[in-house]
Amino acid sequence: MIAIYARQSVDKKDSISIESQIEFCKKEFEEGQAYKTYIDKGFSGKDTNRPAFENMMNDIRAGQIEKVIVYKLDRISRSTLDFANIINTFKKYNVEFISSTEKFDTSTPIGKAMLNIIMVFAELERETIQKRIKDNYYARGKKGFFLGGRVPFGFNKVETKVDGKKTSMFEPNPEQIPYVIEMYEMYANTNTSLGKISDYLNEKNVPAPNGGNWDSNKVSRILHNPVYVRADADVYQYYKNKGCIISNDISDFIGTNGCYLFGKREANERKYTKVENHVLALALHEGIIDSHTWLLCQYKLDSNKQIKNSGKGKHTWLTGVAKCGYCKYAVSVIKSSTGNYKYFNCRGKTNLKVCKGHSRPILVDEIENIVKEHIFEKINQLRNTSIDTQVEEDRNINRIKIQLIELDKQIENLINKIAEANEVTMKYINERLAKLDKEKTALLEELQKLTIENSKVISMNEIFEKVDNWENLSLEEKKEVCSNLINKVYIKDDEINIEWKI
Repeated sequence: MIAIYARQSVDKKDSISIESQIEFCKKEFEEGQAYKTYIDKGFSGKDTNRPAFENMMNDIRAGQIEKVIVYKLDRISRSTLDFANIINTFKKYNVEFISSTEKFDTSTPIGKAMLNIIMVFAELERETIQKRIKDNYYARGKKGFFLGGRVPFGFNKVETKVDGKKTSMFEPNPEQIPYVIEMYEMYANTNTSLGKISDYLNEKNVPAPNGGNWDSNKVSRILHNPVYVRADADVYQYYKNKGCIISNDISDFIGTNGCYLFGKREANERKYTKVENHVLALALHEGIIDSHTWLLCQYKLDSNKQIKNSGKGKHTWLTGVAKCGYCKYAVSVIKSSTGNYKYFNCRGKTNLKVCKGHSRPILVDEIENIVKEHIFEKINQLRNTSIDTQVEEDRNINRIKIQLIELDKQIENLINKIAEANEVTMKYINERLAKLDKEKTALLEELQKLTIENSKVISMNEIFEKVDNWENLSLEEKKEVCSNLINKVYIKDDEINIEWKI
């Protein structure tokens, strides 16, 4: 069946009537052929929200129509983009299209060529609209406006106005935000894994985001999200080093507001895995988590520093620091056949066959007693010594931050010279950039390592208290004291050497 479509916005003296449009269309087929008219009177062609047009499209999808005829192209739509979409539907259902006065007939070669030209302009219009929407989206984001989507756990959305424009911002949810703070504190300052945090939340019956139970991924997304941080210059530098586009100047990062991170990512990528070329913007709301705690969590997450199985190293509090004094390989603990004694076993000797030391078995208890006495002696020395390990750690971290800033300046200067460089100069610029990038990567790794290690250091007063109560400490507590005081314990047959951290 043939469909005749006619449309007239308003009756005007100089506009062609619906009846005249239909008569023109009838000239495109032989008398006696079946046809049906679809008439929209009083409807604009700016969009396709017209009752008769929608009925015609439904009949096309039902397979009832084989050809559509209009008086002019603009009767069916004034939008090139809408017209292209309509033609795509026609092609899908094998429907021919004819404009009677413009001799536009998709069954002819010239009609198909015209259709291709229209499609090109429609695609250009589509891309222009998409870019305009995207630019507007990012422009709003750079002003700190909420860009839609789910409200993060721990916040409520409230309406506000900025420069006279309506938008939304976040405020703390009093029931949820204490759990967010607890998550950050647990992950940053204790040996608690993501899985253990999710178990803890499930045990307390805390509702998880979007329903269901908590798991490692849900906890990880919250810990990664910059919406919670009170962003300062360190947060700015962290994201700059990751290749983010930062919409605010560093002077705006005063340790008050949270941040939005947005950008395109692959469908199979998690939101915070790759943030290069993503945009970071300061949000309107105040952050919840201090930058030190938030960054410590990022370093642990970036380094994949999941807590090791606590089931390992149950036989001695020297696990991780005890080494062979001859070959420097690690030692393990083995039990006697009766189970009454434990011995240190050099892996370099038994596994790798490279160690010629240890002519006799080394009892674990014997070495522990010697190291314990050395620890007591060291503590007695420290009680009378003014020492501040935190200051030294902070000094090292600050040194690295300064070096990173200097490297960024050098990299930026080289990039600015690229425009004026010739082929020979470019070779040396690229080599220098590669070297600087390698140095920067090494410094970032060192910064993460120092920050994580610094977070594990307990105060000297705590160490004093624990040593005074040594015999009542658990194995894990003794390990903690040992790891804060000692780097390595090198064991030989008749002597041990201790490499102190302090």
